Amino acid sequence: MRKSSSGCTGILLLSYAIPRLDLPFHWYTIPLLLVVVVFATMIYTALKIMTAAISFWTKASGHVTHMLYMINDFAKYPVSIYNKAVQTIITYVIPFAFTAYYPASYFLTGNDPLFCIGGTVIAGTVLMAIALFVWHKGVNAYESAGS
Repeated sequence: MRKSSSGCTGILLLSYAIPRLDLPFHWYTIPLLLVVVVFATMIYTALKIMTAAISFWTKASGHVTHMLYMINDFAKYPVSIYNKAVQTIITYVIPFAFTAYYPASYFLTGNDPLFCIGGTVIAGTVLMAIALFVWHKGVNAYESAGS
């Protein structure tokens, strides 16, 4: 219930704010937004699959998953406020910046669509491919504890 009320609040705020802001809006804005939602979700899903797959080898992955999602907090703020090392990590290593910051930057300014939107698509696709590879390796390495 809490998530649906948060979603409703977000929709209400956006429907109030967007008409009052001078944002670049074109016929392709909504389809691009849908593309970003799908591929940003793929980024989160892929990272979750990879951390879950760790349990095939270690029998526990909760701490790694928790640590990874704590890194997600860095993506809640503009990437430019961080030093280059953190920027590189949340952009290219664990690309949480492509789940919100870079797409929002494009939708607010209209600048750099290839990097902001294309980067989200590439990051989602590459991470999902890696996640599925790791998952299948884990399934093949799994040794059952039962009979």
